Amino acid sequence: MQQHCDPEDLALLALGEPVDPACSEHVSTCSECSADVTELRQVVSVGRASGGPEALQTPPPRVWQAISEQLASEPVPLKRPEPAAPRRRWTGLVAAAAAGILIGGGAVAVITGQDTPETVVASAQLAPMPDGPDRGGSAEATLNRTDAGYTVTVKASGVAGPEGFYEVWLLDPENSGLIALGSIAAGEQEATFPVPDGVDLEAFNAVDVSDEPLDGDPTHSTVTVLRGTLET
Repeated sequence: MQQHCDPEDLALLALGEPVDPACSEHVSTCSECSADVTELRQVVSVGRASGGPEALQTPPPRVWQAISEQLASEPVPLKRPEPAAPRRRWTGLVAAAAAGILIGGGAVAVITGQDTPETVVASAQLAPMPDGPDRGGSAEATLNRTDAGYTVTVKASGVAGPEGFYEVWLLDPENSGLIALGSIAAGEQEATFPVPDGVDLEAFNAVDVSDEPLDGDPTHSTVTVLRGTLET
């Protein structure tokens, strides 16, 4: 039976934190763990971009199961504290935080969002770069205005799997500026990401999809798979 990474390690990967190299190597070859990290990265990107409660993605079932088991587990008497125990408890809280859970005042609350009307203000057809890899398929990006601010929606179809994971960025072509929005899986997918407040959308007028390695480095890998300019 294949041994998967602990949910805590998957959450740390999603947060861009270092983990055991064996776990990183496993995620690079395991579709299930890679999908979990991708989903968690979307949750993390929503939280970091909004700076407050927003509509969050549902975390992978294995993460919920691990959290439930930790909350329900009975304390085990020990002769003396084990050094590894505090780390496991805190990494468990990290996994909960990455899954969109707020812990405070002795309570655990799951953030849920409400749908808000949106207006499409610009769109872009995303295509492979001349000097980049061709993963096939097609994708479209839209810039949307909502009561809560702006969002970017990417709809992809038939895009082949990445070597690591696909990350969506807003790009300022004139100044090579980049803003990470979140992750999207391969195949036929649709994902919506909040745009951070204060972004100059006249300058950041392009959408870039890159293939990022699972190395915890939050910067762009320079491997652009799809790109397009938003036009009204």
